[in-house]
Amino acid sequence: MSGLPLAMLMSVMAMIAGTGLALAQETSRAFYQGKVIQVLSPYDGGGIYPQLAQALATYLPKYIPGRPGAVPQFMPGAGGMKMANYMQRIAPKDGTVIAVLFDGTPSAQLLYADQGVNYNVDEFIPIGTVTRGDTSVVIVRADNPVKTIADVTRQEVVVGGAAAGAGNVVVPRGLNYALGTKFRVLTGYPTMGSILLAMEQREVDATVLNWSNLNQLKPDWIADHKLRVLAQVGVERHKDLRDVPLLLELTSDDKTRQALRLISANSMSGKGFVTTPGVPAERVDILRKAFMDVMHDPEFVELMKKQQVELDPQPPAFLTNVFQQILSTDPQIVKAVRTATDKQ
Repeated sequence: MSGLPLAMLMSVMAMIAGTGLALAQETSRAFYQGKVIQVLSPYDGGGIYPQLAQALATYLPKYIPGRPGAVPQFMPGAGGMKMANYMQRIAPKDGTVIAVLFDGTPSAQLLYADQGVNYNVDEFIPIGTVTRGDTSVVIVRADNPVKTIADVTRQEVVVGGAAAGAGNVVVPRGLNYALGTKFRVLTGYPTMGSILLAMEQREVDATVLNWSNLNQLKPDWIADHKLRVLAQVGVERHKDLRDVPLLLELTSDDKTRQALRLISANSMSGKGFVTTPGVPAERVDILRKAFMDVMHDPEFVELMKKQQVELDPQPPAFLTNVFQQILSTDPQIVKAVRTATDKQ
């Protein structure tokens, strides 16, 4: 080939490369034929995570060459850690397992590194996100006398939480450290539904959850003013909550804001989907394209509208950037927040 003109040589090399790529893609198409893709959720029962897993399992196969089957798998436990550990350590690394990652998984890697974390989100392969980010809210029953976060610095409020790493544990305990609040967190509730039931039964006074999840699970609480929103957890005020302050707006102190930003990290991921480490690149490409096709599927969009899920799908790079932002938090701030939350 050394005697060929440069233009012809480049043409031949391009043909070889193109043929190799086509063969790799065809191999991946053949791989998925007859396979069943698991779509994992870190929670079961009601709520946005199992709903998204079920919806993606329904619509994803028609956009994957070979038309594999797909089934939702619910893997609750330890505020998303059980599923994340499974993805890292046990799940097949061949592109047959994807998961909607719990929003608190990246920050839990920093805050609870020695409490059951056996994963590294940097090694998960992003597929895409359902939205740009989520707004969580700190809510309290309307019959509770506290009306602001400042009120909680003077009166104890009992919060229902899941486990280490969950936003309903990280946020109230983090606020106790950063702002001197008096939240007392009761952990061990397996689902958000069980926490809301505990609020109804006055077992707990408050919790932290995604605003869209609250709209799904308890729209009557909002309509009938059965709760009070003390603060928003996120990077910008939600359009429905223009008069409710963000945690980041509650202080002007730089170090305190860094701590509040870390405990607000759960609202940054936007219900991101990932696959396991080590999946061949051509299969990752197939999954990513199929995911975005689902996000724009008219039936899927209509289903999300009915389930009150706000769609604003983002590419894999968005999730990669979120992971990097969270994992690059100043180690001293991480240590301080971790120490504060561990003491309670």
